[in-house]
Amino acid sequence: MKFSPPSRLVGILLALWSLGKISSAQTPPASEETIRAEATEVLVDLVVTDHKNRLVTDLKAEEFTVLEDGAPQQILSFRAVAGSGARPGAAAEAPWPGAGPPTQLPPPGRMANLIIMLLDYSSTQFENIKLVREASINYVKEKMRADDWLAVFTLGASLRFLTDFTNDKEVLLAALQASDLTGSAMAAERASLDAGFRGGDTANMVFSSTSAPRATPSGPGAAGAAAGMGAGRGSQGLAMVAQRIAILHFAMKSTIDQRQGRNVLTALRAIALGVKGIEGRKSLVLFSEGFVVGSDLEDELHSVVDLASRAHLAVYCVESKGLETRELTGDLVPLDELTRTVGEPGSGKYAVGGESGFDRVRQVGRDMRESALRYVANATGGFLVRNTNDLGAALGRIDEEMHSYFLLSYRPKNTRFDGKYRQISVQVKRPGLSVRARPGYFAIPSGFEFLTPQEFGLVAQARSVSPKRELPFYLRTAAFRAEGRQYRVPVILEVPTTAVEFVKDQRRFTANLQVIGVVRDGTGGFVTRFGSPMNLHATEGEYQVLKPGSLSFLNFLELPPGAYSFEVLLRDVTSGKLARRQQGLFLKEPEPRLTLSSVLLSREVDKAGNAPDAFLSVAGAKILPSARCRFRNGDDLVFYFEIYDPQVDPKEQKTRLEIRLGLMSGGQPVSARLPQYQLQESFTGPQPRLTFAKLLKLAGLSPGEYSLVVEVRDNLGDRVERALAHFSLAN
Repeated sequence: MKFSPPSRLVGILLALWSLGKISSAQTPPASEETIRAEATEVLVDLVVTDHKNRLVTDLKAEEFTVLEDGAPQQILSFRAVAGSGARPGAAAEAPWPGAGPPTQLPPPGRMANLIIMLLDYSSTQFENIKLVREASINYVKEKMRADDWLAVFTLGASLRFLTDFTNDKEVLLAALQASDLTGSAMAAERASLDAGFRGGDTANMVFSSTSAPRATPSGPGAAGAAAGMGAGRGSQGLAMVAQRIAILHFAMKSTIDQRQGRNVLTALRAIALGVKGIEGRKSLVLFSEGFVVGSDLEDELHSVVDLASRAHLAVYCVESKGLETRELTGDLVPLDELTRTVGEPGSGKYAVGGESGFDRVRQVGRDMRESALRYVANATGGFLVRNTNDLGAALGRIDEEMHSYFLLSYRPKNTRFDGKYRQISVQVKRPGLSVRARPGYFAIPSGFEFLTPQEFGLVAQARSVSPKRELPFYLRTAAFRAEGRQYRVPVILEVPTTAVEFVKDQRRFTANLQVIGVVRDGTGGFVTRFGSPMNLHATEGEYQVLKPGSLSFLNFLELPPGAYSFEVLLRDVTSGKLARRQQGLFLKEPEPRLTLSSVLLSREVDKAGNAPDAFLSVAGAKILPSARCRFRNGDDLVFYFEIYDPQVDPKEQKTRLEIRLGLMSGGQPVSARLPQYQLQESFTGPQPRLTFAKLLKLAGLSPGEYSLVVEVRDNLGDRVERALAHFSLAN
């Protein structure tokens, strides 16, 4: 049977990693969604080994027991996949006669083995790239089989897709020859800071031990005092300098660590979503020197691991820095864990990928970067290979597991999607065997896997919050064309300042908000997410200015043409109040004719910076768009929009546009004297684009709901386009 490479992987990865851009847009009504608890099957892939760490595949379905949160579950389907590295006598396909019809899985001969290689050059130093390249190339040459389909990615400054799933060895070998010098430079930068931090720390310890402690200068004149101490070559002065250098190194290293960690997790999430709809077990081999997960990334780590588990993506992590020489010290070895590990059968004699159980325990407290790799691997059913230069042997063992495993499924007795963690335990009745499988999953329904468990809990809570506990806020989206077929979508949030709980601390006012935004396509499929926690700080004077107004937040997304729905949750962390809003947006296919963007309204402008991106900027002023669009008589109403593809006079290379404004209320025109404009702009580019922004003085209007009507007439192309912007007017 011919296997078609799953092109869905490419589309999802591109949508997740680099978001697209927009043109004219319409806003269809947003439909309310509910989180339904539907019966679902949990598919578990697992590997069984004997006491010598050899693969075992000759087990029957009745020899397994599955527990979820300690409760026995009924197995619905079962099969064994046996490769050449398994013990003889492996079973082929053994359906389990559970309750109801078993899941029909294709026989082993018709099932392609999907492998993804992710080469993390953002953490791999240049001198170690050769080790990774040779190991991956040798794997393709020597281990890859006829039913293996391999995709290759590199992670450097960005995620690069080198080849889709293919079993063409020539294509794969050409892809694996690629390198990412930018990524390697990032790794070298981090290693340099790490060495500098250790050096600074050591110097600090030496100098500070040679004299009595003294006060560290601070406040005005501190820099001069510190320089004087250093110039005098006092040991305390050198200690202070070394300490401050160490602090600087640590801060810079932490920033790089956070960036590297977030990039790796984003890449894993994108790949897991890309293969989620493909049947069966998939394997990802991650070559990396490791990454650090701080407290701010812990929820993201758990969410990504859970998504990989749901996608049946076993992650095998291969430490790409090879064999390390380590100083012989036992000051970081916890004796109880060491004793327990040494007592386990085979913990010291039989190593996996160059590292035994004893080796793992000996590194407790020293492998922070590797611990994230270990967690990702163990939590998805893979394992970590580290401290070895023989990556070929390690890949050989990974290859055996990729072709020798069991698949079973069950329908959970607990059908509630509450976002809580469900622990899975698979036991085998035959003595002397060990089972390795994913340890559990979060009970999050399909379509919400991209949220962390905490975020899903907030979304579920927001959908049932009472009006008394609701946080009022306003949502508005707009559409502006960008390069090619893409559109830029500003997502504007606005909340009244008085609705947010500020805490006064001495002379500062502080508030904490959390934004979670989800974008779906017309079929309800996930497109992207946005938002983050926000800490607001204001002096007393600033707070008094903000208090009668609103707080606004602006996010930019890039999307291709299509129908979209935006769901945004805003939470006030201090008060616990939250609310959810939905809005639809339709982005038309760009046409080579006169079109208009959305029209944004604002009461405020700011001085434009020196950024090369002039979006929302006109004549040195930056527009601060409003989501609420609430004005009063006497206010200045600023409107902003863009004009695309007007006709250009071939001789004068100029446009001839006429812009008329009008007001409507209740579907009827409002008598108001509004200005008209003539535009004759010079253009030489292939796609003319005009940015237009003006200020109107609101006066003499009755309170109510209004629409600003913008009409653009192209006198050269004999076309007219209109756009509306709605606002309300109070006394």
